[in-house]
Amino acid sequence: MEFKVADMSCGGCASAISKAIASLDPAAKVKIDVAAKTVTVESPSLNQVQLAYAIEQANFHPVVIAP
Repeated sequence: MEFKVADMSCGGCASAISKAIASLDPAAKVKIDVAAKTVTVESPSLNQVQLAYAIEQANFHPVVIAP
């Protein structure tokens, strides 16, 4: 699943998002491109809504990028 996170601007932001997702699913694979402001996640146990919630809990505003 891929999300656009327009308010992500630095490595600290990326770290906060990664930690928030890992807190819900330690097995999730997270790829973050700060320059493109995208977060791509492969999670065996979390769905799109749960992943968006995790990003929101890190105080960011994710928007789902349609496949």
